[in-house]
Amino acid sequence: FNAEDASLMIKRNETGAFEAVPLVRGEDGTYTGMIFDVAAPMEYFVEADSVVSPTFTLKVIDVPYVQRLELEYHFPAYTGLEPQKIEDGGDIAVLKGTEVHVRVIPTMKSGGGRIALNEKDSAALTPQSDGSLTAVFRADRDGFYKVELDTPTGTRAAASPQYTIDVLADQPPTVTFNKPGRDTSVSSIEEVYVEAQAQDDFGVRNLDLVYSVNGGPEKTVRLFGGRNRLPEVSAGHTFYLEELGVQPGDAVSYYAKATDSGETQADPATSDIYFLRIRPFRQN
Repeated sequence: FNAEDASLMIKRNETGAFEAVPLVRGEDGTYTGMIFDVAAPMEYFVEADSVVSPTFTLKVIDVPYVQRLELEYHFPAYTGLEPQKIEDGGDIAVLKGTEVHVRVIPTMKSGGGRIALNEKDSAALTPQSDGSLTAVFRADRDGFYKVELDTPTGTRAAASPQYTIDVLADQPPTVTFNKPGRDTSVSSIEEVYVEAQAQDDFGVRNLDLVYSVNGGPEKTVRLFGGRNRLPEVSAGHTFYLEELGVQPGDAVSYYAKATDSGETQADPATSDIYFLRIRPFRQN
């Protein structure tokens, strides 16, 4: 059967006439065409070289789609971070191990569905009394996700675009000194104020000042250590050199170290080491 011309005959309503939609023949011998603006049921059949197919009916139904997507991030317990709510969700970029709580508000009632994860895994969507659907999944690796909802015909249809999942690694903190930020020469009776600063992507846990006189045993002063994890911390300490009993020619070395609230806290980050060099009161 090698008809040069084939048409799809469609009737959009009961009182209307059939109209022809041209079909294009492909190299493999099949014929394809496109019907636009399908808003109501219609009848159709195919005609080619005066040969016609049976008449079929195309039914139109409303299918649910995501009207609004709400996300709530529950970060791993070690971070000490409060849950973060995203009113208008989509792409996800979170710390590895974060639980993502999803709430779907559909355009029409749906009996269920799922969150399709990376083509293989999924999380079931549970209908709620207010018409929304909820699910929970853990972000353990990079990938994609999309929402699929049950339709009135019992099938499951894609109900959202495909969104990305970016899993972030917990980075160690950075530690610097704002004051004085260099080696200094001081007398044995001066008071020297130093200020350290620490930054971390998910919150600083502790900030310590470590110092030593003439290379002796190190002593630690806790500058910051609170229950609330802060992404940036600045804290200072005053060295009372007279209390340290130093003499001209001595040196006090110091540096700061910080731990974050994540998995990297076992290996604290440290600043550069600086020196307070004790000078005579005068020099001829």
